Amino acid sequence: MNAAVILMAYGSPATAKDVPAYLADIREGRPVSQEAIDELAERYRRIGGRSPLDEITEAQRAGLERELGLPVLVGMKHWRPRIIEAVEAALSGGADTLVGLVLAPHYSRLSIAGYRERLDDALQGRAKVIFVESWHDHGPFLDVLASRVRGFDGHVVFTAHSLPERILRDGDPYPRRRPRRALGLVVRVPERERDRRAVARPGHPGGAGPARGERGPASARLPRRLRLGSSGNPLGPRHRGA
Repeated sequence: MNAAVILMAYGSPATAKDVPAYLADIREGRPVSQEAIDELAERYRRIGGRSPLDEITEAQRAGLERELGLPVLVGMKHWRPRIIEAVEAALSGGADTLVGLVLAPHYSRLSIAGYRERLDDALQGRAKVIFVESWHDHGPFLDVLASRVRGFDGHVVFTAHSLPERILRDGDPYPRRRPRRALGLVVRVPERERDRRAVARPGHPGGAGPARGERGPASARLPRRLRLGSSGNPLGPRHRGA
């Protein structure tokens, strides 16, 4: 067996100039308001005009490749390099088995299932696929999160993507699985520190704007005492692969 790993993420425009094309790709031909473009471009301006996602993802790719001793390639859902580009590179390198891993720990039909569909469409049956659907409650992952929280003298806030009402009505497992990661982290923290932990309801991170369902920015849902003194309140990890 010749295996390769395809790491998949949502994608991020390299600069603010790429924002219109990026949002057009997300909307798949549907109109994008100038307001949405301006809002996301302003967010990029505030962080220096460039997202760190590419560099972070490349560091993850290189580290995983060193650890596994296998080819690891990156494919983005809505930007470059595309998932199909990663698949073609893996096949050109002789891979007959592809391990698909989305850099988002929770499964949702709205997100993770979409990555699987794109991977299958790109592959067209030319190799075997082993797909990791979720890893939100994987012990070593929670251990790493806990090591970064343990001993911190402040509140830890968990954020998450929201889902449209139509997805919630269909019984998507995502809302049920979110608390499992939070609980898995909390139980790894010494009991004396747990009274300083807070869990926030999900809020949409922005971009193209929220759909009907779980909505509103996470900051608006925090207890007032945290919003007033937020400089010492780190946000719990969400993901980069929605």
